[in-house]
Amino acid sequence: MVSNTDTYLDNAKKQYKIWKKSPKKYSKSVSDIIKIFNLKDENKFQTKKSPKYWAGDIHLNPKFIIVSLNPGYSKIRKIRRSSDSKGWDAYVENRKNWFTTKHFQKSPYWKKNYKLVRGMNNGPEEEMNGEYILKNVLNLNLFPYHSNESTGFPSKFTVKQLKVILDHLVLLFDLIAEKKPKYCFFNGKVWETLLIEHKLIDVKFSKKNTKFTNRKGVNFGMYFGKKGKTRYVLFSKFLSSTGHYGVRNDDFSNYIPNFIKKHS
Repeated sequence: MVSNTDTYLDNAKKQYKIWKKSPKKYSKSVSDIIKIFNLKDENKFQTKKSPKYWAGDIHLNPKFIIVSLNPGYSKIRKIRRSSDSKGWDAYVENRKNWFTTKHFQKSPYWKKNYKLVRGMNNGPEEEMNGEYILKNVLNLNLFPYHSNESTGFPSKFTVKQLKVILDHLVLLFDLIAEKKPKYCFFNGKVWETLLIEHKLIDVKFSKKNTKFTNRKGVNFGMYFGKKGKTRYVLFSKFLSSTGHYGVRNDDFSNYIPNFIKKHS
């Protein structure tokens, strides 16, 4: 019997092979998605870098799954053929070991996620430890394409856009269902649109709990849901921008984990 993990990996492997053997075909397919979503400037996906569907050990069943919109991309990095081109096995190993690289250590997004995971595990706040995250977390991306920013998506999606999204979501949700993490985290306005407004997952979420609001009255809130033994937590804004809503870094180590445990 084929597992959901195998199906997810088969899809990733097909896209990887296109990137490796037919780079022009791969670039065109990514460019087509850019056009469908009308992505501009810093929000455009990178068309030459290898697709990054996940980070972590995909063969483990982690306590936490963090679902990102897509992988980030530093402006100062050069576009070059990475060691991913050495073959599928090297690619899988690179995805497994990403948390132990300098890119993980320098990521503002992962610095906040690290505090959150430590807090959820009742662990002391410590310096970034990639091995700790590798043991406890699997990171999945809705879109496997890098971009400098991820703010250019609409508040409502067209049928054509939803078709592209659904093809990716089916694989994600099937994998999550098989992994059965204790907590599954989503963050960003896009997820609020997809999972709360469009209701593209069969999880009933609570009303938004709002505890932080910026000077313009725009809030950072959380939704909570449960399916089986997995608790779903949706943050209405990107974690990397929460400072604009009065959220301090130490809130991710204490207040927010305690709030989640109490309400989820």
